[in-house]
Amino acid sequence: MEKKKFKFELSSKKYLTFNSKDVKNDLARWDLGNRLALTTFTYNDFFKEYEAKDFTYDFFADPVVQHNLQVFSSNRQELVAWGNHEVKEVQAEIIPCSLTSMEFFDRLYRPGLVREGGSIYKCLDEDIDGFLVSDELHRMILTDESEHWDVYSEEERQELLFLLFKHLVLGGPICQYDDKIDRYLEVAKSLYKEFITVQKNSETKSIEIASKVLKVSAWDGDICWFPGDDHPQTFCYVIINPINRICTVLSHDFGKGIW
Repeated sequence: MEKKKFKFELSSKKYLTFNSKDVKNDLARWDLGNRLALTTFTYNDFFKEYEAKDFTYDFFADPVVQHNLQVFSSNRQELVAWGNHEVKEVQAEIIPCSLTSMEFFDRLYRPGLVREGGSIYKCLDEDIDGFLVSDELHRMILTDESEHWDVYSEEERQELLFLLFKHLVLGGPICQYDDKIDRYLEVAKSLYKEFITVQKNSETKSIEIASKVLKVSAWDGDICWFPGDDHPQTFCYVIINPINRICTVLSHDFGKGIW
């Protein structure tokens, strides 16, 4: 049998921002508190982006990962260990991670979208992809019928920073939406800074992001073992620190509401 290249061990790395009282309160308000899981592993060999699928397969097949990866249990309404699974197929999508400034979000402050003071413009209630939408920020995120859709290009919408922001805004099944944009931006910034690794370019002296990011899933035929059923708010990102060989796994299963 061919020896797997990548092997994993559970890491004791602490995430002070993610586990802070303020962020936990925000996540609870957005109904992400008991569904959003963060687990960290070390791995044993160099990673290159062209190895993304092999890395992902080895990751999901590794017994240490299977017994420590957290998944949301709809029955128990809490995070539990993923457990033993025979992974037959994986998907791995490379997610761009190049942004180093929150100026990226300055363009949200425009008439009809977000006021200068941070208040989000309201709109008539409508259902978009299962989300009850009552403000223009949600419309901009969810539908190209929004007059503000072109604020960000398709490529920019795939950036990890934008994805974190989007997931916070959309929240869980019984999310309590904020009327102001401030905490969405503050929490997205704090988590992004905590998750990614930066380094200084020796030639330009500028700060660059060293992290590599994968959006991953594990399958058995048509059944997605992890992270769960297809939904905009069901995801798993593996944020790889190639310098220290650490991967941070951020996952969320939208699941069902408590009612």
